[in-house]
Amino acid sequence: MLRKKSLLINLLIFGLFLNTQAQTIDLQTKITVVQKKQTLSAVLNEIHKKTGINFSYNNADIDNLQRVTLIARNKPVKNVLYQLFSGLDINYTGVEKQIVLKKNQYALITVIPEVKKESKKYSISGYVKDSIDNEVLIGAGVSIKSTYFGAVTNAYGYYSISLPEGNYVLTFSYLGYKNKSLVVDLTSDKKISQFLKRDETQLEIVVINEEEKRDVFEKNPLKEINLNKREINSAKGIVGEADVVKSINNLPGVSSFGDGSVLFYVRGGDKDQNLILIDETPIYNPSHLFGFFSALAPDAINDIKIYKNNFPVKYGGRLSSLIDIKTKDGNMNKFGFSVVSSPLTGSYTIDGPIKKKRSSFLMTLRDSHLNWIWRRNLPNLNVNFYDFHLKFNQIINRKNRLYFSMFSGSDILSGSRQSAVSSGLSWKNNALSLRWNHLFSDKLFSNTTLHSSKYDYFLYYSQNENHYWSSFIGDVSLKTDFSYFPNPKNKIRFGYNINNYFFNPGNLDADYFSRSVYAGDVTEFVLYAGNDYSVNEKLNVSYGLRYVSWNNVGPTIGFLFDENYHMTDTNFYNKGIYHSFNSLEPQVSLSYSFNNSLLMTLSYDRHVQFLHLLSNSVSPFTTTDVWMPSGPVVKPEKLNQYVFGVTKTLSEYDVNFQTYYKTIANYFEYNEHANMLLNPLIEGEIRFARAKAYGTELSFSKKKGSFNFLFSYTYSRILINGNKVSSSGIYPAAYDKPHKLNINLFYKTSKRWTFNINWVYSSGLRYSSPTGFYYYQGYSVPIYSEKNNNSLPDYHRLDFSADLSLNKNKNARFKHNLLFAIYNIYNRHNAIAVNYDKIETDQGTFVIPLNFAYENEIVTTSKSLSGIIPSVTYSLKFR
Repeated sequence: MLRKKSLLINLLIFGLFLNTQAQTIDLQTKITVVQKKQTLSAVLNEIHKKTGINFSYNNADIDNLQRVTLIARNKPVKNVLYQLFSGLDINYTGVEKQIVLKKNQYALITVIPEVKKESKKYSISGYVKDSIDNEVLIGAGVSIKSTYFGAVTNAYGYYSISLPEGNYVLTFSYLGYKNKSLVVDLTSDKKISQFLKRDETQLEIVVINEEEKRDVFEKNPLKEINLNKREINSAKGIVGEADVVKSINNLPGVSSFGDGSVLFYVRGGDKDQNLILIDETPIYNPSHLFGFFSALAPDAINDIKIYKNNFPVKYGGRLSSLIDIKTKDGNMNKFGFSVVSSPLTGSYTIDGPIKKKRSSFLMTLRDSHLNWIWRRNLPNLNVNFYDFHLKFNQIINRKNRLYFSMFSGSDILSGSRQSAVSSGLSWKNNALSLRWNHLFSDKLFSNTTLHSSKYDYFLYYSQNENHYWSSFIGDVSLKTDFSYFPNPKNKIRFGYNINNYFFNPGNLDADYFSRSVYAGDVTEFVLYAGNDYSVNEKLNVSYGLRYVSWNNVGPTIGFLFDENYHMTDTNFYNKGIYHSFNSLEPQVSLSYSFNNSLLMTLSYDRHVQFLHLLSNSVSPFTTTDVWMPSGPVVKPEKLNQYVFGVTKTLSEYDVNFQTYYKTIANYFEYNEHANMLLNPLIEGEIRFARAKAYGTELSFSKKKGSFNFLFSYTYSRILINGNKVSSSGIYPAAYDKPHKLNINLFYKTSKRWTFNINWVYSSGLRYSSPTGFYYYQGYSVPIYSEKNNNSLPDYHRLDFSADLSLNKNKNARFKHNLLFAIYNIYNRHNAIAVNYDKIETDQGTFVIPLNFAYENEIVTTSKSLSGIIPSVTYSLKFR
């Protein structure tokens, strides 16, 4: 009996020993494996020889003949295995003394890197840049393999992630660039900056891997839209030149005025409800030549971000959209220049290092040559414009960097080319900014900006006597924006703005005229804070709050009005604050990721707008629009917006759906036949109404590979409840265009030819048409009973362009391109206005009658700007 017990005990001990040996794989042993472009099977055999570990897998799931590279010197086995398999989408699990390999079907169930529950956290931070010219890559993705953590670089290319101690694989990605991955053994704070290489293999189909899709919250297309350089260049103006502002018109939810204008309306917002920033500085008029050209040279632009809701909490002051434009920094390694020549404009750019890898500059000049068009028929007409961008940046040390940016643009239209001009008009944009980036620590980043911007408008009626009507708006501002990354789940933003605004809302400058229209100055204080909080791998909550103190400052003169808009009193305000508004602007967004490819978002945001562009015309060709601040009479506009959206990623395709509902209080309307020119009581012409806007946006796009496309459809309405404006009570806004359809196709057939087709369709603009006529003392008088009761014919246009690279060698330092473009290829004459002042003759033509006193049958005629316009543009680049 004793012998049997002894035998049983020995068997149990031996069994436990075998079991212990079978279930233990020593992952701490350090080994060296150097295998370059070997089959996976060969690499696994090499690891087996050094460790004795057996690998078990199904050949149907695991391609053991794929070529891999593994370079690991004196590293623990666990690090070697993680380095090998993390880049192959293979799950591995220890079972007895072997590693079982399985194909990773779902990224979210991939084996999570080994970390200790109570291990100390460390930060990984740095910059992501272009490997050729050192330009920072704004919005580059930084993902952590097998986790839901990640980051996106900010406007200065900086990122920061805090993670528990452990081993991780970081993947850096940016559209149009090759991904780059590296293994990090995180045992202390790491500073890791990466230089990504441009992807020259544009004809290959690019597979979107899980790392690029993992951080769906950071790159949420329902919150922000990022336009890459191809999308900017695909939007052509009337002569084939890339148009920065018109590239925005291709997006769902954005509608344009039509031909000859860069005016755009976002989700029912008016033209002054869009905040356009260039290097953190506002631009008040982004157009040249009444809107035929945008005022921003495409060669100077590095990045454009568009927000239609839930702006970053540091921005505010407009109701509808934020257009955040960043210019190029300039190449820190090599000098280069480019020349672009089209029939109507020329653009010249030079950039390069001031001190290699430490500082650089960029200078872009664009000017027009238009007078040859009308030299024969209008020899005294002079029309010209220019814009100029200048930028310097200096890396002081690892923690400090300075940027200086300048933008200047000017237009002039005059009746003579001589120095003594009798009449004409001109307008100017000028903007300056000085920015200081500072790293307090790897987790705390700040940007301090001092900027100034001014927009001037002049209408000369006797320039040789220096008599003109003028208006302007300007600002001088100081702000600091902080970004704090305490841990992987929180990204905190906070900061302040101090803004000073000054105005001239339209006055005559002449010896015998005194100032008649007053506005006063404004001082604005802003405090804000917000957080992006990742609750778990599926749920993200973004929330923020802005506090705004808006203070009208004297000395100035103000007028008070009764309920019938009759002036009742005049106030003379002394120096100092005489009126204030205070507002709180909350925002919240909830995003839920069902999986890597399906994301749902709900959001609410509130905005208050204190700056207003007074205009009683929807036309972009008006010359008397003026900016006015909110004050005792002019109320601020207030918006509440609710948005629901879903985005679905299908391999290399994206499908987006959004629906929104907006309410606007104190919406600006005007008295019938409002007098906006030289009217000291201009505030009495304003009528405040309520408005609501709602709509649905759909888009289907592909942005990778040789063939790209964007299909988008928008249904939108903007309805105004203005009992004091129209007897009909509720009526559509003049820019209410319910339907918009856009198709954009991009195809690179070879290394030299690129084709682009863009077709746009939209409902026509609204206008007020007579509902009848009556005769008074022999004159035909129209009757208007409803406002904006009719619409122009539907707008549609097809554009085509073909870009030919004249270089056979892609590495040539001089690069030549020809762009062949046709604007409005089927010669559609889209109406921009209608007239009720003509009669039809016996010959079928339309003329204005000599005498309206007779009972003529008035017919409707329309005006259009342009038909088909072909063009050829040549560009030369040297690096």
